[in-house]
Amino acid sequence: MSIFKVAEKIAEFLAWITIKIAILLTGIMTLTVLIGVFFRYVVGNPLGWTEALARYTMIWAALLAVSPCIKDQEHVGLEIVVRKFPAKFAKVFNFLTGLLILFFFFELTRKGINMAVSGLGQQSLSLGITMFWPLMSVPVSAGLALIQQVLHMIVVLDPETGKTDIFGETEIEQALDEASDLQ
Repeated sequence: MSIFKVAEKIAEFLAWITIKIAILLTGIMTLTVLIGVFFRYVVGNPLGWTEALARYTMIWAALLAVSPCIKDQEHVGLEIVVRKFPAKFAKVFNFLTGLLILFFFFELTRKGINMAVSGLGQQSLSLGITMFWPLMSVPVSAGLALIQQVLHMIVVLDPETGKTDIFGETEIEQALDEASDLQ
């Protein structure tokens, strides 16, 4: 098996795990909000911890979702111009852009760790936990995105990689392909 296929398999597995965790956190957030609403409006005795737990699980889930988006190239990009060029140029452009993205996620991970460590001295009064755990969402998510970006850059180096693999396929392109298949 080639290194390109291994990188693709690792990226798929990492995205699968990350999505499952984000779904679980979203479920916990939803349940927490429902419990908070029930106790506030039905019981008449609001729970102080539900708002904070819902907020932190939402932040974790949203930031974790960045990593699978990097894998599938579903993030915002300026590809409308680059798509007009040959695949070889698109690969070079994508690689150079990828290096900038790697630098950004590396710095975000590094500074996020420092931020989380500084949160060790702070307490979430409503949850009774150190702020280290909510703040770790930044470096963990950035680290996962950094790994996905490295894997994507490896996959793109495969000579068999086409433009769709480089940039991802948009919903508009899928709809146009489906419409042309029907004709």
